[in-house]
Amino acid sequence: MATAPTIERKDYSDNRATALMLEALRGRGGKLTRADAVAASGLPEDDAGRALTALLKQYRSHLSATASGELLYQFDPAFSRRDAVPFRARAAAAAALLWRGFRFLFKIAIVATLVGYFALFVAMMVAMIFARSSSDRDDDRGGGFDIGPLFWFWGWNAGPDPYGRPRAAFAKPRVPFYKRVFAFVFGPPAAPVDPLQDEKRIVAYIRAQRGRIAPVDLVRLMGWSFPHAEQEATRLMVDYGGEPEVTDDGVVVYVFKALRLTAGAGADRTPGGWASERLEPTPPLTGNETETNVLIAGFNAFNLLAPFWIVPAFEARMRVSLASWHVALVEFPLAFSAVFFAVPFARWVKGRLDARVRATRNDRRRLLGRIFASADLGLAGRTREDLAPTPALGAMLDRELVSLGGDVASEPDARGRVLYTFPRIAQENAALARLRAAAPAAEREAGEIVFSSEN
Repeated sequence: MATAPTIERKDYSDNRATALMLEALRGRGGKLTRADAVAASGLPEDDAGRALTALLKQYRSHLSATASGELLYQFDPAFSRRDAVPFRARAAAAAALLWRGFRFLFKIAIVATLVGYFALFVAMMVAMIFARSSSDRDDDRGGGFDIGPLFWFWGWNAGPDPYGRPRAAFAKPRVPFYKRVFAFVFGPPAAPVDPLQDEKRIVAYIRAQRGRIAPVDLVRLMGWSFPHAEQEATRLMVDYGGEPEVTDDGVVVYVFKALRLTAGAGADRTPGGWASERLEPTPPLTGNETETNVLIAGFNAFNLLAPFWIVPAFEARMRVSLASWHVALVEFPLAFSAVFFAVPFARWVKGRLDARVRATRNDRRRLLGRIFASADLGLAGRTREDLAPTPALGAMLDRELVSLGGDVASEPDARGRVLYTFPRIAQENAALARLRAAAPAAEREAGEIVFSSEN
């Protein structure tokens, strides 16, 4: 008698389960429960859970919760990877590489050309002056070439001090002149930036808030919109060992118990500054004093005009033809001097465009500061004049109201003014306050030491 076939339990490696889940969900939009993922993939429930967690880490996604506490997963239908570099970023990286190469080569050209051609054209002027006299004494007085300007360009000063006393050879000032020339063309050297600065700030904030955060924290701390904060919250959950916890009122809170563990004091130190307190400053164009910029511009302007003025005059005065040197004496200094002025002008134009983008980011941060400054973020409502007293903030409020968790009240105030409410901010803050108050202090304790190499 034949026996009925049975379905045996199949074991899947984490990589295989993730690949099967990805294949089942690719191209599928909208939210889904864990049960939806199990049905779509056919994976066992525990394998499906691990696969979903892996996909949350690798691909752009969101987590939300229902009133009953059920987690809902939402992935980009195209499954864009979190670490994927978009075309614009790749193009920007390629442009940055070309820019670094050009900057390196042009700096060499500056050192060899700016002062070199300046000295050459001055020498041609001196030669024309001395050409008026055929006396050999003129050769004795004018035959030498002063290398002082070259030392000065490099930041060395071999001449006497203001009191006529000789200076120490090769004594350098604070900023050599050639570095100020580089700053005129390419801008001042950029300050070193810690690539993990934002991560450190967020992790320190998580520890300071008893290991419990929600998207509202990232909105206030980093100045992000709620959609962006939700994406980053899921990434942080996977990267730093967090777990989602759904409150009774449906708020998803990310709990990082492991980040609270400490071997000493200071683990709950609050990082400095909300986003509204960290406005982006305007970077300097050159970092030089005005007098220095005028002097550098004068140097280059002289080289730019000399081919039209000094070279023809030199040919006429000295009765020689420099046609064979036309490229070296006319075309090259013209091209170099034009680029010398064009680069800082292009940086100035780019700076104006960047200033608009920076102003938008700063306006968002200012608006967030005014939103969070109120003790009542619930349904009482705030007037437009209170939230956005300037036109720029008003435009930001109109454009970003929904992404910042806001809404328009159903009824105006007694004076007929429109009121704005921020129920999501109020709801998440209230849920976080309850969970943080109930967080046990024992989560910070690493435990009793049972072995130490010191002993």
